[in-house]
Amino acid sequence: MLYTGRSLLALLFFSLTGHCALVAAKITKDEQKAFDRLVKAVIKEGGYVHPSIGILSPAPSGAPRGIGMVENVKPKIESGKDMLMKVPYSYQMTRDLAMSTLMDVIPPMVLVDAPLLELDDSALLVLLLAHEYGLGKNSKFHAYTEFLPSWQDEGGGCGYENVQDFRQLPAGIEPEEIEMALQYATHVSLGMYGDYGEYLANDAWPREWKDEPALALRWAMCVVSSRATAANRRAGDNNSGTGVRLIPLVDLANHRKASSGFVELSGSERIVYDDFMDATSDDTGSFVVRSAWKCGTTRVDLEKGDEITVNYNLPAYQAVDWFLSLGFLPAELSSNTMKTNDEL
Repeated sequence: MLYTGRSLLALLFFSLTGHCALVAAKITKDEQKAFDRLVKAVIKEGGYVHPSIGILSPAPSGAPRGIGMVENVKPKIESGKDMLMKVPYSYQMTRDLAMSTLMDVIPPMVLVDAPLLELDDSALLVLLLAHEYGLGKNSKFHAYTEFLPSWQDEGGGCGYENVQDFRQLPAGIEPEEIEMALQYATHVSLGMYGDYGEYLANDAWPREWKDEPALALRWAMCVVSSRATAANRRAGDNNSGTGVRLIPLVDLANHRKASSGFVELSGSERIVYDDFMDATSDDTGSFVVRSAWKCGTTRVDLEKGDEITVNYNLPAYQAVDWFLSLGFLPAELSSNTMKTNDEL
């Protein structure tokens, strides 16, 4: 099934989704190695990453960093073979994974007073992310958590963590909105830590988090609100309909209105039915980024330096929603001139 946007649920706290308007530095060797480890982790789980994909910093879209073509050789992209990335369900942070992981570490008596089942997907992902970060190299998701935005440098992706000077706020964003968001994030993170925090793994947390543990939850809130992606419930999930997940690597794709969206595979896709690939049942729940525009045409002329972008498809978002969640305003909102989809 096609999902053209980030989660419209995002967080139970904000219902928002990330990039930060910071000055990007040149990619360091450590950052490159971390990216390579993330790619290897996705492939190890049965995923796919086009061999020409790497980090772009700064990204052509205007974000501090993004992903795109870094090879000198022009990538071969053909219609019907335009998949650039595929992240399998087994390497995604999901509600089911959060439930099973947290139920093993939180005492039953605690869950009587604070049942996990009453939390929505986003809250569960916040707890799971903080826990997996604390596991360090013992986490299956270590390659993902070490590549996420630093809580010190980038807050985690949302705008309210990154404002240093209210005079630099975009037009239409009021200081009071930033202050209220930050206060609410602090309040919720303290509450979540009070209920569950002492049972989460914390060995790999930075010293500042150990001194003030609620900061770990606040960072995780920011990451989830900026990166959680709308997804189908799988058969056997506790709830039906649509939920949210964290999709490593795929969430590095920046927003562009003219691009196509994320694609969640059902496993029944067939080229003979005009789908873009032949999928199997093992592909169910996988997330794909294609080399395609919003109208469905394939981008065949990708060259070195071209960025991979997707349309987050958040038409209901106002400027304040974009900024609080992602830390920037998209071109279609920030530009004073009218542009066509192809120009955006």
